Amino acid sequence: MDQNAKPENPTPQGFLPDGYVVYEPPKVATASLKAVKAGSAPHKPVKPKPEPIAFPTEGYCTYKQVQARLQISNSTMHSWLKQKKNQLPKPVRIGPRAMRFSVQDILDYERAAREATKVAAE
Repeated sequence: MDQNAKPENPTPQGFLPDGYVVYEPPKVATASLKAVKAGSAPHKPVKPKPEPIAFPTEGYCTYKQVQARLQISNSTMHSWLKQKKNQLPKPVRIGPRAMRFSVQDILDYERAAREATKVAAE
């Protein structure tokens, strides 16, 4: 659009002494820098909060379910699986491309970790 072009439906905001009409540019929704950094700017899409991941009571569970249960990240989980001292249960291969953890093994691991923490605190 040309800089000197007038808006299609201008509304006069006031008059200058020599007959020129002053037009105010249309309002554009803007947000403060603080709002943009905080992620609450009106022009940014809002990400929905992820739903909690359910942990099964028996059978097998996925990597994501174990991570949610133990409240650890993906990289922490993989580093724990490589360590020998941590003794995080090894996953079980249930298909050509599917690995799962036994729910009972994860619950036993939690129980052992809780007991070790109690003994260390005494």
